Amino acid sequence: MSRTIPISTEVFAAIWANRQDGEETEDAILRRVLGCAKASEGDTPSLPAGDAGGVYDSRNGVTFPEGFEILRNYKRKEYRAHARNGFWIRADNGSRYPTLNQLNSSIAAGAENVWNGNWKYRAPDGTLRSIGELRP
Repeated sequence: MSRTIPISTEVFAAIWANRQDGEETEDAILRRVLGCAKASEGDTPSLPAGDAGGVYDSRNGVTFPEGFEILRNYKRKEYRAHARNGFWIRADNGSRYPTLNQLNSSIAAGAENVWNGNWKYRAPDGTLRSIGELRP
């Protein structure tokens, strides 16, 4: 069973600052830091029932379907990423990231709110819209 807990950006950043190789989720990092046993398959946080592929942001309750593309400009360069099998895949280098924050940190220096309007998606009408609009 997984649960959602609200934490500040500072605490979230501290969790990821403690990441070691092979740890791809907050749960994995905290299990090691707190001395918990490694997760069994049934204990691993996952997508809500019925979802396949894509990326689910449990903190914000947003499901990005498989293949969903987001983009942003940073220092005059456009970056794109696609939701694939639980990860964000950067189009320019193929690197994968389990969270939007990790994806964003691979591009922009310093902590940044990923929902602030920098990351966009192309709406069905062709316009670019902030991913922030997708939060319930």
